[in-house]
Amino acid sequence: MTEKLLARASGKDAVSAGDVVTVKIDVISIPDSVVDDWLIENNLKAWDPKRVVFSFDHFPPRATEANPKWWGDVEQSRAFAQKIGVPRENIYDVGRHGLSHQVPAEEGWVLPGIFYLSSDTQGATMGALNCFAMPGIFSTFPALATGEMWMVVPECVRIDLTGEMPKGILGKDIYFRLLQDLRGRADSRVLEFGGPGLQSLPIDVRMGVANGSNHIGAITSVFEPDQRLLEYVKPKAREPFEPVPPDRNAKYVESYEYDLSTFEPLVSGPGDISRIQPLSELRGTRVQAAYIGSCSGGRMEDLKLAAEVLDGRKISPEVRLVVTPISSNVQREAAENGVLRTLLRAGATVTSPGCGACHFGNDTPLRLADGETCITASVENYAGRMGSTKANIYAASAAVVAASALTGEITDPRGYFK
Repeated sequence: MTEKLLARASGKDAVSAGDVVTVKIDVISIPDSVVDDWLIENNLKAWDPKRVVFSFDHFPPRATEANPKWWGDVEQSRAFAQKIGVPRENIYDVGRHGLSHQVPAEEGWVLPGIFYLSSDTQGATMGALNCFAMPGIFSTFPALATGEMWMVVPECVRIDLTGEMPKGILGKDIYFRLLQDLRGRADSRVLEFGGPGLQSLPIDVRMGVANGSNHIGAITSVFEPDQRLLEYVKPKAREPFEPVPPDRNAKYVESYEYDLSTFEPLVSGPGDISRIQPLSELRGTRVQAAYIGSCSGGRMEDLKLAAEVLDGRKISPEVRLVVTPISSNVQREAAENGVLRTLLRAGATVTSPGCGACHFGNDTPLRLADGETCITASVENYAGRMGSTKANIYAASAAVVAASALTGEITDPRGYFK
């Protein structure tokens, strides 16, 4: 799939691993924390302003003095987007805002077959939609002016999924298993997912798996197109698209097969995302804070499973549980289907959509103090990520976080489903 996607993007009949290509970009996605004076100083506009999307996620609804000034803020981002010619409707501001790893998918910008460039490290998330999703970071700025970027066609690792995902398992559990098994084997490669088990994975779960690509060491992930993906994309698509399956004789540098029915809840940390442990080894570890949100754990599938764990129950008085939906659309849907009501009745605090407590200098009620321990569904658990550098942060799925908030200690959620 990777070679076919990059051949299309570079206007070639075929490419192979190791080839150097110049690809044309279909969509560039930028969060509110990224501005570039160089473009403005040189009077440069976006190459095609209608193909640039800004999603306000790090700082909505307001920036604070605690935020490092080099990150910028929403006011600077609005001004920057307008100066480079981006239409106002492409700026997903407060009320339409959410993570840049969610909004472009919800709004039909990310489609099978395209080349997508993100200026955030978790940009590979969109590979769940059968596109080549490149986390560009600083290469985003010259690409904004030209609409192109060069790259070396990477090698690919095949992941075949069989079986069916068990109840209580989410994308984070799958990606943690892959991180545990493949770290060092996928560096600078692309993970390609397929197999009969794929059909049992909701799109939200696939995005949760692809979100972990950079921690595994991969450039990105690409998922095969199937009926479930087409049903998700077609009602949203802004233009025609062509899915890209792998050829039958596709060759991979390595291949692995995973039976989804064998997956179990895993926990990462503290302080190191690659330190993966079975939940059973951490059962009983006391927690004072619990967080559900970010590009790794704030989608509807995450919120629904957490709500199922919490339904009719109250969180421990020793724990503060904060929930940050990944986008305004997800927050509205959760309000309409009763998920937010369940979370609030259990004692959770629900905040404005966005990165929330996951982001350095976060502005949420969760902010960790010295000596506290947090269980989080967010994407990273480095010391200081959510407050004090003297706090401990464990990462797990939203279901594990919800169960742990009930008991005040790291807890297996599988005993709480009806």
